[in-house]
Amino acid sequence: MLVRDLMREIPITFTRQMKLREAAVVINERGIDGAIVLDNEGSLIGIMTKSHLVKAISESDFDQVSVGEVMTRDVFTLADSMNLSRRRPMSEIHKYSLYPVVDDENKPVGIISRTDLVKYLSDHALFLAGELRAVLDSLHGGVVAVNEEGLIMLFNQGAEVLTGTSAANAIGRPVHEVLSNSGLNRVLQTGVAELNKKQNIGNCQILTNRTPIKHGNKIVGAVASFQDITELENVAAQLEDVKSLKSTLESALESIFEGVVVVDKGGYITMLNRAYCEFLEVDAKEVIGKHVTDVIENTRMHIVAQTGKSEVAEMQQIRDSNTVVTRIPIMKDGETVGAVGKVMFKDIKDLKMLAKKFSHLQSELEYYKEELRKVQGGNYTLENIIGSSEKIEWLKSIASKAARGSSTVLVLGESGTGKELFAHAIHNASLRRHGPFIKVNCAAVPENLLESELFGYDEGAFTGARKGGKPGKFELANGGTIFLDEIGDMTLGMQAKLLRVLQEREIERVGGTKSVKVDLRIIAATNRDLEGMIEKGEFRQDLYYRLNVITLQIPPLRERIEDIPVLSEALLNKINVQLNCEVEGIAPEAMELLLQYQWPGNIRELENALERAVNLMDDEPFILPEHLPPQLRKRYRPKENDDSAKDLTEARSDAERQAIIKALEAAGGNRTKAAKILGVHRSGLYQKLQKYNLV
Repeated sequence: MLVRDLMREIPITFTRQMKLREAAVVINERGIDGAIVLDNEGSLIGIMTKSHLVKAISESDFDQVSVGEVMTRDVFTLADSMNLSRRRPMSEIHKYSLYPVVDDENKPVGIISRTDLVKYLSDHALFLAGELRAVLDSLHGGVVAVNEEGLIMLFNQGAEVLTGTSAANAIGRPVHEVLSNSGLNRVLQTGVAELNKKQNIGNCQILTNRTPIKHGNKIVGAVASFQDITELENVAAQLEDVKSLKSTLESALESIFEGVVVVDKGGYITMLNRAYCEFLEVDAKEVIGKHVTDVIENTRMHIVAQTGKSEVAEMQQIRDSNTVVTRIPIMKDGETVGAVGKVMFKDIKDLKMLAKKFSHLQSELEYYKEELRKVQGGNYTLENIIGSSEKIEWLKSIASKAARGSSTVLVLGESGTGKELFAHAIHNASLRRHGPFIKVNCAAVPENLLESELFGYDEGAFTGARKGGKPGKFELANGGTIFLDEIGDMTLGMQAKLLRVLQEREIERVGGTKSVKVDLRIIAATNRDLEGMIEKGEFRQDLYYRLNVITLQIPPLRERIEDIPVLSEALLNKINVQLNCEVEGIAPEAMELLLQYQWPGNIRELENALERAVNLMDDEPFILPEHLPPQLRKRYRPKENDDSAKDLTEARSDAERQAIIKALEAAGGNRTKAAKILGVHRSGLYQKLQKYNLV
């Protein structure tokens, strides 16, 4: 504030000749403390105050004394343009009761009383104290000050936040009661400042400075400022992690064989690894900071950094090499901030060599995948399903269509009809063929073990449970197919749990607490009448509907008699390999018996009958009726021999001729099929046809 803003304009002035009585009357009437005294030219020559009047009354003849005789010439004037902050020290205020104010020409323009000045200084001090408090409260850190007795005199808002104590509760109390480890009492005693000290306040780690407050050489208090560095410590730890990661990344980039360059948005190089430096024959320290076009010829790094569009596996001529490079923009918050480039191949020849190696590895991979499929997957395909009857051809077409999706398949049929064969074929024709094919015979596993067999168990689920637990069949089949054979023998309790797997596609191990999602296809099979079991309450109707999405009803062998010749041929070839035999085929009379039989055991019974026959043969090339099981020979009647008995060679020729005729009839005249039925090569069959005049 300027002096002119605080002064009062001069309302009254005295002259040196004015009598004291006259001056006293003016002072009394105007209620002023005094006035300035001017000479005849209007210049300031002194001040007269009430104090001067009182002194004059006590020491002289009041009526005869003039103003000039009692006034003081010791006057301290203030310039009207002076800032009050430049006033004399407050310790000198008491020396003067009035302060005349003069202008630039030293003419009096006003007056300030000591009372006015003290009031201003008091108000200004309060204002400054308020400002200081506001400044202290605005600090992020805490500030605590104590007097020489250790009592808290200052406690800002930052200290309130850090300590959880209000200023009203802290001020006036001993500091050790509020902050047990502040260290301020020690500073009061020693007078030594303690800087950058760490301490804990509650759960916060702080950094504090403690300094004594001195008046002259005397310690009159102490002040502590402290900053919460808990977050700072965390940031510092994160910064160290980032620095470590940066160092690791730089080391990794330096160690890789391929050249790597990084540019900013303007295309200026920020990093160039050792491999690229060696390829370009440059020093990284010299090129970092340069524009990429000045270092790498035919580069487009600066363009990628501007457009944000990747360029993958592009050709780039660098000196005499046709390199293959990739340029990728660096994005931050959706904005391109630079680009990174990588020399994938220093020469196109390297790419061709790698492609050749990759082709070789791809072939190896396909081989091993196929071997793994053979081990884990199904053993049979649709081509392994033998038969040309209308029913079999129709079932194979349905199975092929079912393989396209992941719907549940229910395979029905008598025992021995080949239900599992169809399950294998569906799996191998599906997209899951590279996944596992898991088989479970629900009738062969005891009821009390079936749940753990299917769902697995966790460690400690029961006495004797394997350490670490064991995955169940459902988990093992994840990504593939599970074949549940003899589903009709499953208990109602297990049926309910299977229903949940079908509905939710998740399982829970025995003794487990969490569910595991599974991605698998379920193929179920049974030889039982499920609909009849539903009526008797032995099979859940809702489970039946879940299973009966796609149904394959495999016909019994007696309903596909026309397939017996080709089935017999295939089974006989299999048996020859297993038993190391060379049986050429089945005699027509024996084939006739096979076609007449009802086969309650279906294909499995047919295989057993042929295997039995092969084991009972001596050196005969064809299976004869007498080699077959008794139940098949009930209708067989051997022909009566003529009086002139045939020798062995003639009998063999007759049997061979009849077998060829029967095979041609069974094959509908197709010689290739007939050769397969007989188990001989097609050229061998033609020779036999010419031999027996059957051409």
